[in-house]
Amino acid sequence: MKPFSSLRPIFSALRRHKAAVTLLVLEIALTMAVLGNLLFIVHQSAVLQRESTGVPTNDIAMIQSMVIGRNPHGNTVTDNLAVLRSVPGVVAASFGPAPMMGAWWSPIYSNAGRTRMVAHANVFSGSQDYAQTLDAHLIAGHVPAAGSIPDVTATSPTTLVPALITQQLAQRLFPGRSALGRVLYDRNHSMRIVGIVDTLRAALTGRSSDNDSILIEQRYDQVMGGLWLIRSRPGQMAHVFPLAENAMRKANPANVVGETSLLQAFITSTFAGARAINRILMAITAILLIVTALGVSGLASFWVQQRTRHIGTRRALGATRGAILRHFQAENLIIVSMGVVLGAALTIGLNVLLMQRFAQPRLPLQYVAFGALAMWLLGQLAVLGPALRAARVPPTTAMRAA
Repeated sequence: MKPFSSLRPIFSALRRHKAAVTLLVLEIALTMAVLGNLLFIVHQSAVLQRESTGVPTNDIAMIQSMVIGRNPHGNTVTDNLAVLRSVPGVVAASFGPAPMMGAWWSPIYSNAGRTRMVAHANVFSGSQDYAQTLDAHLIAGHVPAAGSIPDVTATSPTTLVPALITQQLAQRLFPGRSALGRVLYDRNHSMRIVGIVDTLRAALTGRSSDNDSILIEQRYDQVMGGLWLIRSRPGQMAHVFPLAENAMRKANPANVVGETSLLQAFITSTFAGARAINRILMAITAILLIVTALGVSGLASFWVQQRTRHIGTRRALGATRGAILRHFQAENLIIVSMGVVLGAALTIGLNVLLMQRFAQPRLPLQYVAFGALAMWLLGQLAVLGPALRAARVPPTTAMRAA
C-alpha cells in the first residue's frame, strides 16, 4: 500500500472537482497579479516621497507676498531681503522659486540663434544669493559671484548670466567633457555654466527629467509679488520662521503676506493624496488576501467533510496523522502552484497594461517572486486548520460509517 501522501489520490480528487479547483486557481492567480502590481505601485510612491530634492528642505521656508499700492518705506527686493537677513537664525535669503514650485520647463539650445535644441531643462531663476539660499551640493566650480550677476531689467537674450547645472544634465549634454565655462541658451537667457551641483529636482515624479535643472541668478529691484525663500541654521527653522513672517509684515506694510510654509511641510502636504491612495491600495490588498485565504480554507474544509469516511478508512489501514496532514498540504500546494504559474503571467500582463495606459515603470521580477511566495505561504496557512481537523479523524469513523 502506498503512503496516504502519494500524489495519485491527490490528482484523482482534483479531477473529480474540476470546477472548484479551476475557480480557486483563478482566484489565486488574480490575487497574485493584483498583489504584485499594487505593492510595486505603493513602493514606488514611497520611494518618491523619500527622494531628496537636493536642498536642505527642513532648513528652507517659503513666504509668498503681494505688494499692494505704494509704500513710503520702500518695497524693493533689496529692502525685503535685508529685512529677512536681519532675522536671528537666517543665514541666507533670496527671491525665486523653490523645488516642487515655480521652475519652468524650457527648451535648451547650444547656439545663440536658438536653432539647435539639445535638451529640455527645469530652469530656476532667482535673485542674488539664490544659489546660497537653496544650498544645493556643489561638486565643481563655484556659485555665481555678486559682481557677475546682471540686472534683470538690463538683461537681454545675449547677456551672459551665470548658471549652475546639475551633474546629470551636464553629463547628458557634455559626455566625457567638462561643462564648466560652456554656454547654453534658453528662449530668454544666455547662460554660462560656472558650477555643477549634484541634485536639484524641480519635481518628484520619478522621471529622470526631474533632475535636469539649471539655476540662474539675476539682480531684481522691484517685484509686485512672488516667493521669498529663507534658509536657517540646521534645526532652527521652526523658531526662525514666525520671526521672519512678522519681520516682513512689520517692515513693509505694503506687503500682503499670503501662503507661508516650510519647504519640507509643503512637500509632505503635496504627497498627502498619494499617501491616502497608498492606504486604500494596501487595504484592497489585505481584503484580497483574506478573501483568497477564506476560499482556500473553505474548499479544504468542504473536502475534509466529504472525505471523512475515506480518511477514517486510510487511518484504519495504517495512515498516520502526519500522513493525513501532509496529504492536504500537498494537495493545496499543487492547487496554489497552478495558480502561481497563471498568476505570474497575469502579473506581468497587468504591468504591461499599466505601462501602456499610465506610464508605470516595468515591474521588477522580484515582485513576481514575492507574489508567488506569498501565495504559497498563504495557501499553507489557510489549509492548516482543515488539515489538522482531518488528521484528528479516528480510524473508527470508517466502521461507524459502514
